[in-house]
Amino acid sequence: MTARFAARLALGASVLAAGVAALPSAGHAAPVPDSATLAAVTERDPGTGLNMKYPVKSGEVVPAALGVTNLGDAPVKGLVVQIRVLDDLDLAVKHDNCWYAVDSNMESAWCEFDSELAAKQTLAIVGAVVTVKADARPDKVTSIVFHWYSKQWVDAQGGVPQLADGDAGQGTKAVRGTEAALTLAERELPLPETPRPINFSYAQLVVPPTTQPTATPTPTATPTGGAEPTAVPSSTAGAPGEAGTGGDGGGLPVTGANIGFLAGVGGALLLLGGGGYLIARRRRTRFVV
Repeated sequence: MTARFAARLALGASVLAAGVAALPSAGHAAPVPDSATLAAVTERDPGTGLNMKYPVKSGEVVPAALGVTNLGDAPVKGLVVQIRVLDDLDLAVKHDNCWYAVDSNMESAWCEFDSELAAKQTLAIVGAVVTVKADARPDKVTSIVFHWYSKQWVDAQGGVPQLADGDAGQGTKAVRGTEAALTLAERELPLPETPRPINFSYAQLVVPPTTQPTATPTPTATPTGGAEPTAVPSSTAGAPGEAGTGGDGGGLPVTGANIGFLAGVGGALLLLGGGGYLIARRRRTRFVV
């Protein structure tokens, strides 16, 4: 019994060891970091020192500066940027050097550039990237997230299409754009206090004020020739439209009987009822005697 138990224990240990050996090590699980030292840069508000928040209207392009600076000492040959937006921000223009994916309320684009970024140089995207939806709501227009990589690192991960597929929702794949390619141009943009390859740019929806139409008073005819206008009495006292409404025929029409007439009829019925009661009482008294 002891020998059989020991054999089973040894078999289980060997199976477990084989399974552990088959798993990738921690060093192989995570991708190798990008060797390029890139910083994502954008415009800053001179008043606050924070990243710019661009005022935009529905249907407009967000003029966000999506730039990259090479902090290293060697040039970087080829660049890739991942751009992500949520809700009512849209990647409406589909450029042919970008792959686009959708997952629920998030849209992403992976765009590839053959440009060489020299040491300490800054380049920024030229062209329409992010737009505002026509039916956008202010609380659904927020931030643009952009992350820069070297093309060498992206190719080592399987290339742009494979990384873009990773952003696509379940059962979907990324799609390449068909319109003119985005380009890069040199531009001066400030470095953040802590430079990183990822950064944020912001949009704020400008909603035009709603104007209420001004009520125009109805002109009242003025009698001419000195004649006094004939007063027309209301059908009932306190009819709708007399008090608190201006009296311009704003109430509902009176459709019931005249109140004075009803009061007279009620009084007559009351007298007849009292007389009938006295007559009945006398007859009952005579019958008893």
